[in-house]
Amino acid sequence: MNDAVAAAKQHLRKAGLLAGVPDDTVVPDLILRSWRRSIGNSAEGSLPAQRFQDIDTDSILRRAADPVLDRWHDQLTDTGTTLFLSDRAGSIVARRISDRSVRRKLDRVNAVEGFDYSEDAIGTNGLGTSMIEGRGVYIEGSQHFNESLSVLACAAVPVFTPAGLVIGSVSLGGPLASASPLMLTLTKEIGKQIEERLTSATRPQDLALAMTFMRYANSRRPTVILDRESLLANTPGLPYISVDTHAMLWDRLHSHDWSADATARIDLDDGAIGVTARRVVEGARSFFVLHFASAPTVGAVDSIDPGIAVPGRIARTSADAVSVAVVEGPSGSGRATRATDLHSRLRGRRQLDVVTLDAETATPWNAVGDLLSGGHDVLIRRLEILDDADASRLSSIVTAHLGSTPGAGGSMLLATVSFASASPLIREMAEGWGVRERIVPLSQDPGRIPGLVRAILDRVDTRSRHSMSPAALQSLMQWHWPGDVAELVEVVTSVAARSPVSIIERSHLPEHIRTASAGRPLSLMETAEKEAILEALTRTEGNKSLAAELLGIGRTTLYRRIRQLGLDRGESSL
Repeated sequence: MNDAVAAAKQHLRKAGLLAGVPDDTVVPDLILRSWRRSIGNSAEGSLPAQRFQDIDTDSILRRAADPVLDRWHDQLTDTGTTLFLSDRAGSIVARRISDRSVRRKLDRVNAVEGFDYSEDAIGTNGLGTSMIEGRGVYIEGSQHFNESLSVLACAAVPVFTPAGLVIGSVSLGGPLASASPLMLTLTKEIGKQIEERLTSATRPQDLALAMTFMRYANSRRPTVILDRESLLANTPGLPYISVDTHAMLWDRLHSHDWSADATARIDLDDGAIGVTARRVVEGARSFFVLHFASAPTVGAVDSIDPGIAVPGRIARTSADAVSVAVVEGPSGSGRATRATDLHSRLRGRRQLDVVTLDAETATPWNAVGDLLSGGHDVLIRRLEILDDADASRLSSIVTAHLGSTPGAGGSMLLATVSFASASPLIREMAEGWGVRERIVPLSQDPGRIPGLVRAILDRVDTRSRHSMSPAALQSLMQWHWPGDVAELVEVVTSVAARSPVSIIERSHLPEHIRTASAGRPLSLMETAEKEAILEALTRTEGNKSLAAELLGIGRTTLYRRIRQLGLDRGESSL
C-alpha cells in the first residue's frame, strides 16, 4: 500500500493543488485534504522538522497532561510506542518514550520537545492534522506528507478546553511494524483523561464564561466574550481578536462608566472596525459581550461612547480635501509615527520627505518650499521650537502651498506640534490649518499600548520570535510612562533582547513596571512577600515549580499566594 500511496502523493505534488490522484481508493479523503493543505502551505516535504522554540513546561496544558502521560507511559513500557503532546501551535511540549530503542529514530526526525509539528510546518501528521480536522486521525507510513516520517505510524486526537476550544493534541506513535489502527481508540481515552483534568483545574469563572459563550457560538455575527483573564470567540469573531485587542478592550471596558449607559461603542483600527459592547453581571463577577462590524470610513464621524476616551478620532474626509494636516501632542508621544501613519492612509505609498527642526540649526525653508511646489509630500516635525521669525517664513510657505495644491494630485504638508510648548503665534497658525489628530500621553490613553508594543516587536524582532502575554500587556498598560512612547520603546526593546523564551511574561518586565499593578493596598508583610515571589519568579524565568523550591514552600501554596496577591492576572487563562 505504501508504494501506491507514495506514488499518489508524488503525482499530486507534480500535478498541482487542484489535481486528482490516479486511484482515489488508495488515499482516504482526510489524507487527501491534508495533502492539499500541505502543498498550499508549502510545508516541508523531506527534511525533518526545522522550526524550534522554547516551550512552557508549566503551562496549564502540561499541568493537566503530565500525570496522565506518566500513568500511560508506565502501562505502555516495551510496546515500542511513544506518547507526544503538542500545544495549540503544533509544537511538541512533552514526550514519553516507552522503548529506549526508538529514541534515536525519533531524535533523527526531530520528534523532540520544542519542534514544530503543525500541519503548516511539516504537512500531514497526527499532531497537526488532528487539530485542523478537529477529530481523531490515524496516519501511517507514506500518508505522512514529510518523507522523513514515512517509517512511522501514529494515532492522534485534539485536546479541547471546557469551552470547546482546541488547546493542543496528543498522539501515540511508533514504527510501522508495531502500529495498529486500534491505537486510535487508546489515544482517544488518553485525550479524554487530559480533558477531564483540564475541566477540574479550570476556574469556576472560566466555566461560567464558557456557558455564556455557548449561547453565541453559532451566531453569524462576529462575537467575543471576555473577562480580565479569558477570551472566547465564535468563528466569525476570530479575525478580530488577539492578545493585543484583549488587553486593550479589557482596559477600556473595565474603566467605562456603565451607570451612564448599558452599551459602549468603540472604534478599532482608526475607525475601520466598530465594536458594540455590553456588560453582563452574574453575582459577584462580570464580563463583557462584544459584537464586531465594519465601520464606515468616508464621510462619517467616528461613533464613540462618551465614557470611553479614544483620543485622536476625527471626522473622516477624502484625501482630495487634505493638503495640510497637523498632529498635536506632547514631545515623545509618537507624533511623527502617527503623522506617518496618517500619510499612508491618505496618500498610500507616496514618498514622504521628513524635515526635523533643530534649535541649533537653521531651517532650510527654501528647500521645503521647493519640495512642496515640486509635488513632494513633506512632514515638518517639532513646530513648537520655532520663534516668530521662523513662524512667519512657515506661514508664507503654507499660504503658497494652499493656493497651489490641486487636491490629492498635488503635494501634502504634514506637521507635528506641541501646543503646551509652542508660542501663541504657532498655536494660532496650526489651529487655523486644522488639527487633524491629537495625541495624549500614554498614561491617559493606555489603549494605544498593545498596538505600539506589536509595532515595536515587529521592528526589533524581525524573526517574530517574541510575543507579549496578556498579563505582561496589562502591566504595561498600568504603568504611568513618564517617558511616554520613547520609554515604552526602550523597555520593550530591552526585554525582547534579553528574554530567553518566545512569550514575554510579566516576570520578564522591569521590577518597577511589574509591581505597579492596580489593586488593593497591601500590608507591609504582603508587600515583602510579593517582592520575594517576584524575585523568585525572575530568577527561575517564570518557572513556578522552581520558584516554590527557591522560596521553600509548596507549589500549591505558591499558586494560592500568587492569586491572593494579584500576580496571576491573565497568566492562567486557557
